[in-house]
Amino acid sequence: GAAGVFPEPQQDPVIAIAAVALRQGAREPFLRAVFTLLPCAPLRGATVRSFDTEKDLLQVRFWGENTGF
Repeated sequence: GAAGVFPEPQQDPVIAIAAVALRQGAREPFLRAVFTLLPCAPLRGATVRSFDTEKDLLQVRFWGENTGF
């Protein structure tokens, strides 16, 4: 994408999604997760999951079977 221009979904892939989950009243998150398109370096304190395609990345599931959490 061009500098200063909002990303266009037809041209600019989603490359990372991050999530932090905190239980009400808790001081610390129980989940820190980063989902990336293609592998990245480990991130201290976070679970990192990488995907080969943007489609797979955008269909990530947080809970349930085979999520890795």
